Amino acid sequence: MFESKTQIKTRNFLGHIKLLSQNSSDRAVEGFQKTEKELIKQFISETSDFIDHNEWGTGLENLLDNLYEIGFTIDQKGIDLIKDAIQECGMEYKDWIFIEELVKR
Repeated sequence: MFESKTQIKTRNFLGHIKLLSQNSSDRAVEGFQKTEKELIKQFISETSDFIDHNEWGTGLENLLDNLYEIGFTIDQKGIDLIKDAIQECGMEYKDWIFIEELVKR
């Protein structure tokens, strides 16, 4: 099936989160009844469903909010992929700049 550039950019970021999630912990996340590993798996699945139903912008917004809420660490490549996806979705990166707080140092 043909995918739009927006879907591809969003999937690229999602794929990178999946890669980073291989190092996620089994720590219980405060305010949730799940571990970080379980939550990331859930977030990836939900976002993939949004993308499959042509709701990539909603999926991306939810994923970014969820990653921030649990303090999931990302890397600079993740930020670069986020910027591409946000721009392609027609959103403003300045509205999401807080996500840079998640970059591992």
